[in-house]
Amino acid sequence: MRSDLEPAGQKKPTFIEEARRRQIVETGIQTIASQGFSQASLAEIARKAGISKGVISYHFAGKEALVDEILRSLLRQPAEFIKERVSRHDSALGKLRAYIEANFEFMKTHRDNYVALVDLWGRRGSSGGHSSFNAEAHEPARHYLAHILDAGRERGELRQIPVRTTASVVQAAIDGVMLQWVFDEEAIDLDVSRAEILEMVTRHVMPQATGELR
Repeated sequence: MRSDLEPAGQKKPTFIEEARRRQIVETGIQTIASQGFSQASLAEIARKAGISKGVISYHFAGKEALVDEILRSLLRQPAEFIKERVSRHDSALGKLRAYIEANFEFMKTHRDNYVALVDLWGRRGSSGGHSSFNAEAHEPARHYLAHILDAGRERGELRQIPVRTTASVVQAAIDGVMLQWVFDEEAIDLDVSRAEILEMVTRHVMPQATGELR
């Protein structure tokens, strides 16, 4: 089934067109992060990208179409990064810890992405699309985590935890830190937060105490 954010009936863009679309999307992310959605007009995004507004209109039907593509990019980029990091590990615990580590690693190097995402998240909620966006943003992560946890439980690597609830709690802990960090960067130490979540989650899922964690 097609996602609500997935375009329908569009011809696949050429390499050059795709590069231009990526430039517009990245500039849109930076503009929303620095000026907020309400001030991120197509004219302002075009100015920052060094192109005409007509170029944006050629690639996107309007601001809503551009915002949909920005949201897809904001969700796709960390997902691809995290899955690559997780794939380097064989054990369930290794994959789980890599998932948490990768979330924070991506956060540290892509603050603009999360500032823009939170802004757009709020806008989707106020426009009645919160349920759809929550499903698009959170359900894939919960499902992915639940799969890791369930495989570890089946192999006896992890204790008999409620996998879906545990996946939701782990993701909520990561997202909670992210939200606080977006609103007040100086108040949140991402490295300390990462270490605390790693320790709490590891102690929770292991069949027995594992001693001091690093």
